[in-house]
Amino acid sequence: MNFHSLAFRHEQPHLFPATPRPLTNRRGLAALLPLTVGIMMALLPPPPGLAQYSWWFLSLFVTVIVGFIVEPVPAAAVGFLGVTAAAVLSRFVLYSPAQLAVAGFNPNSAAISWALGGFSNATVWLIFSAFVFSLGYEKTGLGKRISLLLLSRLGGHSLTLGYAIMLADLMLAPFTPSNTARSGGTIFPVIKNIPEFYQSRPNDPSSRRIGSYLMWMAIASTCITSSMFLTGLAPNLLAVELVQKTVHVDLSWGRWFTAFLPVALVLLLTTPALAYVLYPPEIKKCPEVPEWARNELRQLGRISAREIVLIGLVVLALGLWIFGGSFIDPTTAALLVVGLLVVTRTIGWSDVLEDKPAFNTLIWFGTLVALAGGLAQTGVVAWLAGEVGPVLATLPPLSGLVGLVVLFFLLHYLFASVTAHVTALLPLMLTVAVKIPGLPMEKAALALCLTLGIMGIISPYGTGPSPVYAGSGFLPGSDYWRLGAIFGGYNLLIFLAVGVPTLLFLF
Repeated sequence: MNFHSLAFRHEQPHLFPATPRPLTNRRGLAALLPLTVGIMMALLPPPPGLAQYSWWFLSLFVTVIVGFIVEPVPAAAVGFLGVTAAAVLSRFVLYSPAQLAVAGFNPNSAAISWALGGFSNATVWLIFSAFVFSLGYEKTGLGKRISLLLLSRLGGHSLTLGYAIMLADLMLAPFTPSNTARSGGTIFPVIKNIPEFYQSRPNDPSSRRIGSYLMWMAIASTCITSSMFLTGLAPNLLAVELVQKTVHVDLSWGRWFTAFLPVALVLLLTTPALAYVLYPPEIKKCPEVPEWARNELRQLGRISAREIVLIGLVVLALGLWIFGGSFIDPTTAALLVVGLLVVTRTIGWSDVLEDKPAFNTLIWFGTLVALAGGLAQTGVVAWLAGEVGPVLATLPPLSGLVGLVVLFFLLHYLFASVTAHVTALLPLMLTVAVKIPGLPMEKAALALCLTLGIMGIISPYGTGPSPVYAGSGFLPGSDYWRLGAIFGGYNLLIFLAVGVPTLLFLF
C-alpha cells in the first residue's frame, strides 16, 4: 500500500477498521456513555407538550448522536444500530397510540420501510457517486499532479506557498465532497514532504520553521472551500436534503455558490496572510520548493490518457450539475459519470467495490436520513421549535438570523462530526427560523448551511481532515485550540458582516 492510502487510512480510521482488538477500558466507557445517556433520558418523564413515544424516540436519537461523538464503534455502525433499534422498538418510539389503533396498520412493515427509506434517497446516492469521483483522482494521480503544479509555480515564498495550498484545495473542492479525501488524502501527502527541506520536523521545536504554518494553512483552506461549494463537503448534501424535508426549500449548486462567493473571496484572500501574521513561519523564503515540485512532476511524466479522460468527465459532471438541472437530475448526472468512469477504465469496477469510504458513507448517510426524518415524524422538531421559537419570534429578521447562525456555529464545539451536527441541529434551527416574522426561508436555510464548512476549523475534531493535521506533529494541541478559536471567530465574523447582509439585502 502506498503512502497516499496510508495517509487516508490514518485520517479516517473509523472508515477503515483495523483488525479487531480487545475492548479496552476506554472503549468500554465510550460504549457505555451513549447507552447511559439514552437510558437515563428515557426514564425521565417527557416535558410538557411532548408525547411519550416522541420522547423515547428523542432519547434514542440522542443516544445515536452521543455515539457519533465518542465513537465506541465506527460511525456508520452507530447509525445502523440506531435505525435497527428504532425499527425493533417501533411500537414504542415511532408511532402514536392513535396510529397503532388504526385498523390494518402494521407497525412492523411500516418500520422496516422507514428504516430502509434513507437508502432510496437521491442525495445519499449523489454522495456515494461523488466519493467515486474522488477515487478517480487517487487512482489516476491527477490530484497529486494538480497540487505539485501549483507548488512549482507558487512555492518560492512561504506566504505564496500558503496561497498555493489554498489554490490546490480550491481546484479540487468542487468535485471532491469528502474534504477528508481532498485535504487529508491528497493535499497532506504532498505538503508533508516540504518541511524536511528546511529541517522542520514534527514533534520538535523546529516544527515552527515552516511545517506548522503549512499544516495550519491546509486545514484552514479546506474549511473555507468546504463551505464554498455544495459538493465540497458531504454533509452539505445532507443539509440540502434536510432543508427540503423540513421547510420544502430546494437549494441548487449555483445558488449555493453565488450566495457564499462574497464571503469566500474575503476569506480566500486574507486567511493565508492572517495565518502568516498570527502563526508566522520562521523561514520566509523557500526557493527549493518549486524545484522539488518540478522534479516530482518530471517523475510523474506526461499527463496520462486516464487523467485526460478524468478531466473531461469531471468537467461534464460539473456542467450537468450547474447547467443541466432542467433536463437531468443531479444524482442521475452523477451516476452517469460514475458509469462512464468505469466504461472508460479510468477506474475499475473492482476499485468501486473496494472503496470502503464510499460504501461506509452510503450506510452512514442512509441511516442518518431515516433518523433525522424520524424527528419530524414523531413531532419532536415541531415541539422544540415551539419551545425556542417564541424567544426569537419577537426579533427583527436580521437579529433573529444572526442569533440563529451564531448559536448553530458555536454548538459545533459539541460535535466531532459535521454530519452529526447537521442531523441533530439543522431541522431544529430551520423550524425556529419559520417563526421569525419576515425572514425568507430560502435565505435563512442558506445562511445556516453555508457555515458548515467554516465551522470545522474550531477544534481538532471539527471536520474530517482535522485529526490528520492535529496528529501531524506540527500543530501542538494548545496551538490548535488557540488558532481554532481565532480563525473560527474570524470566519464567523466575516460571514456575519458580509454573508448575512448580502443574503438579506442584495442576494
